[in-house]
Amino acid sequence: MNRDLENGGLLGNENNPERQSKFFRIASAYFPHLCIVFQLFRLFTLVMSSIFMVDCTLYHDSTSVDCEGFTVYITPHCDPYCWKTIWLVCSAITCIVWFCLLNTEMLLRLRPARNKKIFKSIIKKPYFWSLNITTGSAVLYDVLIMVNNRNAKIYVECLEVVCKLWTLYLLFQLNHTFPPSREKGFRAISRGAYCLTLSVCALDNLCKFLVATSQVAFKFYTVEHGIAKPVTIVDLMLMIINASLYLSFLQFFWQKLFRGDKDILTVFKQEFRLTENIRVPRRRRSF
Repeated sequence: MNRDLENGGLLGNENNPERQSKFFRIASAYFPHLCIVFQLFRLFTLVMSSIFMVDCTLYHDSTSVDCEGFTVYITPHCDPYCWKTIWLVCSAITCIVWFCLLNTEMLLRLRPARNKKIFKSIIKKPYFWSLNITTGSAVLYDVLIMVNNRNAKIYVECLEVVCKLWTLYLLFQLNHTFPPSREKGFRAISRGAYCLTLSVCALDNLCKFLVATSQVAFKFYTVEHGIAKPVTIVDLMLMIINASLYLSFLQFFWQKLFRGDKDILTVFKQEFRLTENIRVPRRRRSF
């Protein structure tokens, strides 16, 4: 057994030490620490971006893609759009790192199934199609913002689209992944990095969901009864779908944090034949 890799890295004792390079041993030893530092920085950018989005939505009656007059905080060399860009880039990097880890031999203990088998399994599931349709509608909403809003920051909306698509793919990957544990040969710090990453992902989508629902509420408030244009109605519908997508992401990461060894996306319903013999108690009449 490779005790250095087992005691210092992400892996257990199943890997062949002859196949492990020096770079792999160093990376596996320090990766959890780097992951924690990176997620804490991502959390900081999330706070800065959330302040910007909330202020624009509540006090400037605009979205964070065309907001002007923001003065809550002023940071040299980095305006609010800069912080939002860094936040979205950090989210994208998190997804990329997960993809790299889950598609290598490093984490065979956590996800023994390969991508081909996972795809054949999820393509038959209702949640696969519902999430893809919802994500497609949310992406259409971002495209309409870029087309109709001349003041919109195109690069910010493009990052939003990328994050949505990669987060969706990450959901399908993590849904078939076990959490790291001591029983599988992982250290406590690896478990901590895993939980911190899921927590930040949940907070990330919680903030997006709250901002999206606030925008929907303001849209309802500003639409005048009886004279709403069809484009306004379509835009409002897409905003609701966009908020529901963030809610789906939030629910997944939150449940994955506590039920990591379960198939989170699949919902089992009781068969009708199992309810035939259920007796409904009669209520006593009161005189």
